Amino acid sequence: MEDLHFLSKNTKLTNYSVIPNDLHGIGLSSTALVLYVKLLNRSNLSISTGKVDEHGRVYVFYKLEDLAKEMGKSLTTIKANMKELVAAGLVEKKRMMKGRANMIYVKVPKTSIVGKSTVVGTEN
Repeated sequence: MEDLHFLSKNTKLTNYSVIPNDLHGIGLSSTALVLYVKLLNRSNLSISTGKVDEHGRVYVFYKLEDLAKEMGKSLTTIKANMKELVAAGLVEKKRMMKGRANMIYVKVPKTSIVGKSTVVGTEN
């Protein structure tokens, strides 16, 4: 990488991702963590564009093929990592019509939410 700079006390960062502290050490693979963060970032976009279901839950549309390309991973790897996130309870998927991306719901640890959330708990 060229054009690298040291941080100073006045540095303001842009275009970076944050991993919630509660996710460290829970046994997720590093690729699954990066995938989760990409989905979490996309959720912020969904919040700003009003992508909310009838229960008030924010969702994202993200084709797995697009995620694989962006992350430089195979589709098989992304599918496996998505299953890892689902098994950990961090992501829920709702199947859509054939040819359309699934609705993806991203969950965050309660300690990561600042202020009150209008959606409480989880749906079974």
